[in-house]
Amino acid sequence: MPPEETAVASPSSFHLLLRDGTVFDGLGHPPKVVDVGIAAGRIAAIGDLSMAQARQTVSARGRYVAPGFIDIHTHSDLSVLRVPHMESSLAQGVTAEVFGNCGLSLGLAQPSEEFSAERRWLERDGVELNWDGMGSFLRRIEDHGIAIHVATLAGHGTLRKRILGNDARRPDPAELRTMQRELARALDEGAIGLSSGLEYVPGMYADIPEMVALARVAREAGGFYATHLRDEGDTLEESVAEAIAVAEAAGIPLQLSHHKAERPRNWGKVVRTLAMVDQARARGIDILLDQYPYTAYQTGLATIALPAWAATGTPTAMQTRLSDAGERGRIREAMTGIDWSAVEIVNCAAHPEAQGKRISALSAASGKDPRDVVLDLLADSDTFVSALHFAMSEEDVERVLRDDRVMVGSDAVASDPFGPGARDGIHPRTYGTFTRVFARYVRERGLLTWEEAIRRMTSLPATRLGWSDRGRLTVGAHADIVVFDPQHIRDAATFDAPHQLAHGIEYVFVGGTLAFSGGVPTGARNGAVLRQRAVPAP
Repeated sequence: MPPEETAVASPSSFHLLLRDGTVFDGLGHPPKVVDVGIAAGRIAAIGDLSMAQARQTVSARGRYVAPGFIDIHTHSDLSVLRVPHMESSLAQGVTAEVFGNCGLSLGLAQPSEEFSAERRWLERDGVELNWDGMGSFLRRIEDHGIAIHVATLAGHGTLRKRILGNDARRPDPAELRTMQRELARALDEGAIGLSSGLEYVPGMYADIPEMVALARVAREAGGFYATHLRDEGDTLEESVAEAIAVAEAAGIPLQLSHHKAERPRNWGKVVRTLAMVDQARARGIDILLDQYPYTAYQTGLATIALPAWAATGTPTAMQTRLSDAGERGRIREAMTGIDWSAVEIVNCAAHPEAQGKRISALSAASGKDPRDVVLDLLADSDTFVSALHFAMSEEDVERVLRDDRVMVGSDAVASDPFGPGARDGIHPRTYGTFTRVFARYVRERGLLTWEEAIRRMTSLPATRLGWSDRGRLTVGAHADIVVFDPQHIRDAATFDAPHQLAHGIEYVFVGGTLAFSGGVPTGARNGAVLRQRAVPAP
């Protein structure tokens, strides 16, 4: 069916009229050229509104009009207090983001030694980590103001660190009950579900019973469980099976984060993991997935290069471990099966000259074994060293994107190309994820139709989030709207020059207020913190 048409009872009641646009409802239906009337921050009418008047009228002739895009997977809690105008997001048409993914949620961090890395990240930009929980963190965002809507998951890794630090052990029964109470509090204060990052310290120390016990708390709040799998390479299938086991035992909806298969020897495994999703859904398990459209991921250099048992602790602990010749030798011997020409340093404060260079090139220039290059970079750094790993295949990217249960998620930290964050190395997904899908996979390759790509960015994530009045252009829905040029929409960010705003987005409205126009934010901070309902503590 086409976008819903509604008669206009009061032609002068509109705050805003979008005239003659090609309107997509976000539900996957073919578009129709109609007008959209907005009043009191919501869509008041869709149809022939040629006789209506409004305080503001925008011609959308020749342009596509769609619900604002929802980024289901970000880490923008790290930047939201520094970049409230969310330039990199708005320029892609994003009007809502979910952060706190991969088990990492800044709202659960504390001003203690265990969270020194989080404190340093914030303090370099003049932000003090002085909140005591999720509620005060979210209130601080509201007080500061934000251009788009945001919601947060409660990160299991951060929660675990509050109770157990980075200890490599199971919680005892009392500690597990404390984790459950802390999670219930975070959900009561607004978190919309639980996330895990089982590849990272300290999440990697959790087992299925621990995750089930916590996921059940999230289920009681009406939330979902989003997971960065324990492994996305050699044991990808086993890791998907673990995630499904948690969701099935807890009775909770499951979100498989940034689904992919890393390293050439694992390419093609997504055929089998998607079949595993089919089988689980046939048993009644609610599973959806998300993806970013690139063949490289960005994470810690230690996560890419070191065996899991060696990539533990803080950067300072890593330095201490690598200063021991015996430990270093043992780690070095275990660093096998890596194509060093596919690993590129992004950020390394101790050796900025290494940034933008592949490990193979650094090895050739220094005469060192590539393993020693990596270990020296880590040993010299008391802060996080990040890297790109060009480890996925384009064929797998397309296989996953064809699946109609897969939504779009950037895995990004919102940034400003003209602010302090522009000095950081960054993945181009921060600036290009959504527009790249349109340019490459809709317009150029024809992998998706326009209406299907828009559905993956709007109503599909809204359904996962339980947002019945967002992610769609229907009467009564919130007026989060993007207007774009279908012929010129594209990503400009590259791996060599990532801080480049996307092209083709002409207008972005958040709650009916113009937030982005003519390639720049308007300065409006009309975004809201979108919270989950309360949950009783165990």
